[in-house]
Amino acid sequence: MLDLIVSNPTECGFDYDSSAILDALSNSDALCYEANPRGLESARRAVAGYYADYKVEVSAGDIFLTTSTSEAYSYVFRTLCDPGDQVLVPSPSYPPVRFSGGHTRRHPGALSAAYDHGWQIDFHALERAITPRTRGVIVVHPNNPTGHSQNMRKWQN
Repeated sequence: MLDLIVSNPTECGFDYDSSAILDALSNSDALCYEANPRGLESARRAVAGYYADYKVEVSAGDIFLTTSTSEAYSYVFRTLCDPGDQVLVPSPSYPPVRFSGGHTRRHPGALSAAYDHGWQIDFHALERAITPRTRGVIVVHPNNPTGHSQNMRKWQN
């Protein structure tokens, strides 16, 4: 039996190279902390390098790293929205999106997605849901975060 909701990797039975992990902690660079609201610069450079390997040019200065997607959504909502603004969220959707808006007013059901051999957006409902206070539309696959996409067609209009 597998418990598929355990989210702590140290409790999942993975074999770790304990020596390598502990050796990394002995690096004197770990004693110096420099707060950066965009995330650790060396990590952002590594992400930029990853994309460069795929011929996508992105500057480390344009990358923002967060501790979770929920934190990222929260930052985006707070950046785009004033109190009373709305972000349209599909239903069904990735559950944390509904709780990440904080002070924003969201319409979780305003973007209905229907399953017909793949997820489809109801673009007529989307058009009706947009108001002058709409600041964004979340587009996320309903199977996020499982990654399951069997029989998925591209969302069409």
